[in-house]
Amino acid sequence: MAARALVLNAGSGTLKWTVFGGGEAVTAQGTEKWAEGGAVARRQQVQDLLARIETPSVVGHRVVHGGATFRASIVIDSAVRAQLASLRDIDPLHVEAALIGIDAVTAHDPNALQIAAFDTAFHATLSEAAAIYALPYEWTTGWGLRRYGFHGLSVAYSVRRSQTLLGYTPRRMIVCHLGNGCSVTAVADGRSIDTTMGFSPLEGMTMATRAGSVDPGLLLHLQEKCGIELDELTEVLNHRSGLLGLSGISSDLRKILAAAQAGVPRAVLARDHFIHDARRAVGAMLGVLGGVDAIVFTGGIGENQASIRAGIAAALAGLSLELDPDLNGATEADIDIAASASPVRALVIHAREDLMVLADIRRLLGAQAGGKIA
Repeated sequence: MAARALVLNAGSGTLKWTVFGGGEAVTAQGTEKWAEGGAVARRQQVQDLLARIETPSVVGHRVVHGGATFRASIVIDSAVRAQLASLRDIDPLHVEAALIGIDAVTAHDPNALQIAAFDTAFHATLSEAAAIYALPYEWTTGWGLRRYGFHGLSVAYSVRRSQTLLGYTPRRMIVCHLGNGCSVTAVADGRSIDTTMGFSPLEGMTMATRAGSVDPGLLLHLQEKCGIELDELTEVLNHRSGLLGLSGISSDLRKILAAAQAGVPRAVLARDHFIHDARRAVGAMLGVLGGVDAIVFTGGIGENQASIRAGIAAALAGLSLELDPDLNGATEADIDIAASASPVRALVIHAREDLMVLADIRRLLGAQAGGKIA
């Protein structure tokens, strides 16, 4: 029997996990809300999970932020763990979650083989012109300031899956990962050339509770003139803004759409703003690519909200993108929803970051394991 691989996706709010047997066969999986009680309670939660499942041969971790250090997946040792901890200052929410998962596995089995796969790695192909911020150059070089980009594992899977669905890899793709976090990425010949998220996952589109891009002058105004302290501003930008802040109803777009359908003004505003903001992001990536051959919708919103897809796609009607209304209204994922005559294809793809982590496990360890790693 092929060895089992466990993939842990320790997010800021949930713990997702998948156990793979032979090949890409899933033998068990789940999604759990993090336990309350801080890091100690959450480490115990992961250890409880490990006690319930068959002992894996290797554990792969989806790590959101790799900083400038990690540009590809890597086997985790004490030095790597220490380097990951140093990234807390850049992205405390996601880095801390990843460390909780890593430390829990180590506590369960000190000799466990673990690898880290990074969302930022896919965007390591950004040119310097695309990645740099127009700040003093000595700040950039001295403090490692750049656009890192996120959702890379999801985008990479979308590229791979697109090839299977279409029979070829579109030369110019726009991948819209729309979920609790939202980003839009320009992909040329399978490589990321620009993306909306930047130094942190706060930049870019409006998200469930994150504000997305906000004029830095406005943030300075809030601090200097409105008395908003740094801690409160950090909390608001991450947890009280976005769709939640706009609607005053929920961070869940499904509830907002239902309220908008009933005519609730702020729900209508949140819905319309979200579509407008997505169009703005898609338009920016269209300009970078110089055209588009396929657009991908993935993530919880991208996969499940036909009206949002239609609203975004309408902005590309001038480029001859036409959706098939029946296909767009279907509930299944991994389909092409463009009309048969549309020159631009539109794909709905179920996000599978776990499969990309599994691919990295195989790449790193498959040869030395004689092909036995699941």
